[in-house]
Order: sequence, then C-alpha cells, then structure tokens
Amino acid sequence: MTEEILLAIGRLEGKVDAMLGMVRMQEEQLRMHDERIRELEHSKAFLMGIAALAGGATSTGVTLILKHFGNH
Repeated sequence: MTEEILLAIGRLEGKVDAMLGMVRMQEEQLRMHDERIRELEHSKAFLMGIAALAGGATSTGVTLILKHFGNH
C-alpha cells in the first residue's frame, strides 16, 4: 500500500513539473507577443503622425497656391 502511494505521489510530482514547464513556456510566449504588439503599435502611431503632418502640409501648400494664383 505504501509503495502505491509513493508511486502515485511520484507521478503527481512529474505531472506538476510538466505543467509548470508549460506555464513558463506560455509566459515567455506572452512576453514575446507583448513586445511585438508594442512595436506594431508604436510603428502605427509614428506612421499616423507622418500622415497627419503630410496632410496638413499638403493642405497648407494648396491653400497658399490658390491664394497666390487667385490674386493674379
């Protein structure tokens, strides 16, 4: 009876160790995904800023050109 209990405890320890290893792997994957998502978000914000700047510059340029040629 005691041997059976010890064997069952050993199996449980093995399963717990395996589960802890899987949890560590998942935590590492989540960390890597967080980093990749953060990089994508920063890139998107940067590109949106550039697009806004280009749109504003274009609008100002067109307005100045129209005012210049409208007065002649």
